[in-house]
Amino acid sequence: MKRLAIAIIHGLGSQEEYYSVELKHRITEEYVKGAEGRMEDDLLFYEIYWGDLLKDELNQFREKANYKGDLAYRNLRQIMTDTQSLALLYRPATEFYEAVNNRIRDSLRKFASHRRINPDETPLVILAHSYGGVMMSHYIKEMQSAHSGLSNFETMKTLAGYITFGNPMGLYSLDSVSSILGEPVSIVGDELPTDLKKRARWYNFYDKDDIIAYPLKGLSEKFDACVNADFEINVGSAATSWNPVCHSGYWEDKDFYRPVADFIGELRAPHSFWQ
Repeated sequence: MKRLAIAIIHGLGSQEEYYSVELKHRITEEYVKGAEGRMEDDLLFYEIYWGDLLKDELNQFREKANYKGDLAYRNLRQIMTDTQSLALLYRPATEFYEAVNNRIRDSLRKFASHRRINPDETPLVILAHSYGGVMMSHYIKEMQSAHSGLSNFETMKTLAGYITFGNPMGLYSLDSVSSILGEPVSIVGDELPTDLKKRARWYNFYDKDDIIAYPLKGLSEKFDACVNADFEINVGSAATSWNPVCHSGYWEDKDFYRPVADFIGELRAPHSFWQ
């Protein structure tokens, strides 16, 4: 039976490297115990990290802006400055935009070269947090229409699942904005077997207390057609689950990683073409 590749991308510029290690363990544990015969080796994970492109600049800004040392809500302010800076910097034809897209491209190239991945056939699932959902939705759309000579895996032709969480993409759908960053995308890879195409899903998770995140299906007919479901969940600790700081709480919350593991299990359920 073929393995499933899972790429994870963060969405805050202050994120530290290796941010996805615990999420990987939690998803794998839930997946393995979900049904008899499942193994850790069924899943291959890869972390896409771009925070080093912006983290130092953000830290310097926060230090200079808080020269009086009196700014309140430090954790929430960090989330807001991260997302606001990305909205300003991640725009087509800018240096930062090109740097992030190159990082995503290089990461997927390395992932495709893994000895257990067939770059023409291995199904790919992408997990994208926060602004990473804006980046990856746009990147997927760009690669699907590109004539790059890259593998099916790298050009999203084996894409079988897209999980967005804490996603601010809805703001880009404002009629007056008219941004290509707010366009929904089909996540059913052209080169997937027919049965797997039927199982491909775009699931969007959000916490109602997360002021960065929005449901997507109600934004337009196109979003309704591309997004299979919006799931309202409750994430974060006792101190954060009831307020906007929960935006960083998806990574370690069972309300998120359990349904993700269930979806992965559904994708890897026995298929006649995998026998």
